[in-house]
Amino acid sequence: MATGDSNQAVRWMVIAVLSVATAGMVVVSLRANYLFGYGFGQSEDKARVFGWANVAADLWKVSGLIVFMALWRARHWRTALSLAPLWLLCLAWGMAGAVGVYAQDRTTLIGGREALVATFKERDDELQQIENKLARSGAQRAVAEVDAAIAAMFARPLLRGERAYSTVGKVSDNCRNGDRRTAEACAEVAALRQERAAAEGAAELESQRQRLRRELVRLREGGGSIPADPVAELFAWVSRGQLSVRDISFGFPLVFALLVELVSALGPAGVVAYAEATHAVGDQEASKTQRDIARHGGLRRGEVWHESERSSLVAWLAERAAPSDDAAAISMNELHADYEAWCARKRLTPLRRDAFAEDFDAVRDMPEMTGKIRKFGTRYYGIRLVEGKSALPVSTQ
Repeated sequence: MATGDSNQAVRWMVIAVLSVATAGMVVVSLRANYLFGYGFGQSEDKARVFGWANVAADLWKVSGLIVFMALWRARHWRTALSLAPLWLLCLAWGMAGAVGVYAQDRTTLIGGREALVATFKERDDELQQIENKLARSGAQRAVAEVDAAIAAMFARPLLRGERAYSTVGKVSDNCRNGDRRTAEACAEVAALRQERAAAEGAAELESQRQRLRRELVRLREGGGSIPADPVAELFAWVSRGQLSVRDISFGFPLVFALLVELVSALGPAGVVAYAEATHAVGDQEASKTQRDIARHGGLRRGEVWHESERSSLVAWLAERAAPSDDAAAISMNELHADYEAWCARKRLTPLRRDAFAEDFDAVRDMPEMTGKIRKFGTRYYGIRLVEGKSALPVSTQ
């Protein structure tokens, strides 16, 4: 593959990649601004009206810069300057909408994670407190064992001589009335009842501990044990504490919104400018290549350009061109096609396109033509094709 073909392939690949990336950003921006405007509506119809109004403003943001640049190059400065505030307003509104949508969505996401992490920490603290209480209480008998010991104490017989005449429970009414005969036994019952209360408390704590362990397992599986915003944690660590996690969490939506809005606003104009600039460079390289071939005898005799052929361009320009004040542009292909048709009528040998473009630019740069014909890429402003002679001050010398 020739070098020129390779450059053209790279050029078209870059244009295609940039166009696809820019189109993707435009779609994201349009969708975000539609959702932002949709949120203003108090009914379905109003929400759609606001949403599509935001889409229209976003389309102005996307294409407005291209319009501004075209008007500025065509020297319609007043019109371009009058449209500049409109484009800036659409850009600012698009940024506000994008920030609103992305910030709300991220806040909802991070807020849910923060609530989960906070709940996990609270339950973990509760579990630690319960385990500390159980550790301080020591080993405890079960409630059933203590109840059995109290029942045995109430069933203890009272002896008169060697004959049992009653029990501790009957004489003391289960230790509810005082009796000197059962005082010692009821003191033991009182101690057992205290132990029973402690056993009941320990059993309740054990039940809470099992419940909290099950809940912690569920929260851990849901992500409660990891940071709510790990990306912000990473950036905070990289900044060595200069930025807090909260600052970074709020900054992410702003940076992302700026990225989407600026690419969607400036990207189309950038792709157009790149395509036109590289097209002009390609024409210049092709013209240089043809001149080098002619200089080294690489063309056949009939393809060598002569001064008489170059003078035909001047004659054509004097007969077929006229000045133009409107913003319409004419391409080099259109000019060369008209020139070839004119040469055919005059039975003259026309210049090749690259030589024609080179000589046309040379005529355009003549002192008497300075500023009359403006060029952008391969398009020209300030000139039009007419029938008959023109008033352009072209010198034939």
